[in-house]
Amino acid sequence: MDLWIIIKQSYVFISIFIIIMLLSLLIIGSIWKKRVNIPKSLAALTIIIFGLLIIFSLFSLIFIISFGYNS
Repeated sequence: MDLWIIIKQSYVFISIFIIIMLLSLLIIGSIWKKRVNIPKSLAALTIIIFGLLIIFSLFSLIFIISFGYNS
């Protein structure tokens, strides 16, 4: 199983999940820096939601790379 072939075949899905992870990290970083301006419960809820998005994206990337080659 060649990793390069898998990446070439499923690059759209991989890029979507990488973009979701990067945007989530950006939002978590901005909330972490400016958490004085928003309520702590809202900051905690946002960090939890986007943290779960990052975890979901990582598991999806692992699944795509592991089981994405169907030839």
